[in-house]
Amino acid sequence: MSGLSFKKLNGGAKKSEVKYMKLAEGDNTFRIAPDSVLPGYTYWVKGKNGKDFPFDALQFDRENERFDNKLPCPIRDLEIKDKKGDDLRCQWSYKCQVINKATGQVEILQLKKGMLSEIISVAQDLEVDPTDLDTGMWLTVTRTKTGPLAYNVEYKLRQLKCKPSALSDEEKELFAKAKTITELFKPETYDEQLARLNKHINGEQDEESNASDDQEAIDELS
Repeated sequence: MSGLSFKKLNGGAKKSEVKYMKLAEGDNTFRIAPDSVLPGYTYWVKGKNGKDFPFDALQFDRENERFDNKLPCPIRDLEIKDKKGDDLRCQWSYKCQVINKATGQVEILQLKKGMLSEIISVAQDLEVDPTDLDTGMWLTVTRTKTGPLAYNVEYKLRQLKCKPSALSDEEKELFAKAKTITELFKPETYDEQLARLNKHINGEQDEESNASDDQEAIDELS
């Protein structure tokens, strides 16, 4: 195989193209893209280097939001345990694609269960699809630190700010040009995940990964 030309040279492992929205203290405003809520559950597996990396629960059906324990699962087949010695359990891990009002960019928002429930409830009360480009609404979530620990954080939807409004042509163009969330998070096959899992457990996993951003986003929402 021939080498890369200097113009194509990156000089190291390429960074992930996935950019996560970090929820700051106070108000955070965003607009969810149409058809962009991606259901999922994630296993966080500790590798030989002590770092936790994400692996999708392959027994979870994204389309129907149901588990099918008849499907093969590398995590189960390798009998991976948590620090207590129990079978490793997956975590609720829904995400969506948004325009972050603060940055003006399309980013991935790692959702919180309570936050999503509030959004669904408000949307039903107002009889509005919040993701519609013309009749949807910007959502404002307030992040409040409630104690000294990492998980002492509260997220509250500002319901009075949830008013239908059309996106501008420029904002619509941002969504139109962005890769879809399913393009960014393609489901792995059993063999693909097993190979990646073995590399991670044996300390061979590529360090240049979006796993740290993913974990940080989840930690913030715990």
